[in-house]
Amino acid sequence: MAKYDFSSLFDQYPIIIEQMPGIFTSHEFILKLAQQNQARYVEALYAYRFNDDGEPLAPFMIVHGVLAKELRSFSELVEIVRKDASSKDIFGNSSKCALWKKVN
Repeated sequence: MAKYDFSSLFDQYPIIIEQMPGIFTSHEFILKLAQQNQARYVEALYAYRFNDDGEPLAPFMIVHGVLAKELRSFSELVEIVRKDASSKDIFGNSSKCALWKKVN
């Protein structure tokens, strides 16, 4: 069973996608989603702070992975351009993530 019910964040995807430029990265999408849904985003991070044995987890990596993967479920709104685009993560670190294009 998941530690957090992401449905309230997933429900916001069409709204956030509409606000995005024609081409955007998963990182850009997650940042906008987090900015506009701060309480829910923080709740998701908080839920993944420890595993079931009490060991610390990497909540940003886990939550961002879930959020980025869910974009695939909105194929009527976006399509993936590439999976390894250079981008800066939410902390400003250079990384790779998916590049998306809005479907017209």
